[in-house]
Amino acid sequence: MPLNSDNKYTNMQLASYNNEATHWSIDTPDPVVGSFHAHNNWQDYELLFESIYDLETKIGLDFACGPGRNLVKYGKRFKRLDGIDISPINIEKAKHYTSMNNLNDILLFVSNGIDLDEIESDTYDVVMSTIALQHICVYDIRKNILSDIYRILKNGGVFTAQMGFGSPSPSTVGYYENFYDAKSTNRGCDVCVESPEQIQKDLESLGFKNFSFTITQTGPGDCHPNWIFFHASK
Repeated sequence: MPLNSDNKYTNMQLASYNNEATHWSIDTPDPVVGSFHAHNNWQDYELLFESIYDLETKIGLDFACGPGRNLVKYGKRFKRLDGIDISPINIEKAKHYTSMNNLNDILLFVSNGIDLDEIESDTYDVVMSTIALQHICVYDIRKNILSDIYRILKNGGVFTAQMGFGSPSPSTVGYYENFYDAKSTNRGCDVCVESPEQIQKDLESLGFKNFSFTITQTGPGDCHPNWIFFHASK
């Protein structure tokens, strides 16, 4: 049965992120992102790029870009780094924040929360994502998004991402649960990744190859036991 963006979970996420984005500003950057400056200073994020060469020649997309933290921090490493987010208010904030930092040629998309239909196939060399996929506790939606990430990557393109990792983990549901009844997001109800093989099997079933991963300490503000950084190519 095809997914419908007008569902209880996606509507909750949209309302939640719109509400948080309303309170975000350059002077008060913690809404949406949480621990904004601590994340900007977290060195483990460099693991995202360790298997990607000639980044300055590549066009990338930040999935769940929020108000643009990654776009500003990493945008000038790429030929171009675009962003997509479920919240139109986040996207408006990202337009302002990136413009202030002289990133004026990027593309910003509002997603429907269940896929990346707004983006044409075979568009990107790199799709990256941080502190986002771990917040999607509906398996069917999460896997559908992974499928669309594969679709929008060029052949040879790389998907590089971070998620919370480890069990037991508070405020989580099982990896394969479709918890449409979650009342909140952003640590309110996350997904529990118990083994790298769960992610690997999903990605390989969609056509990805060359899966690799690194398990690290937990980053700022998170309550998972660990983080996992992983890469796969189309």
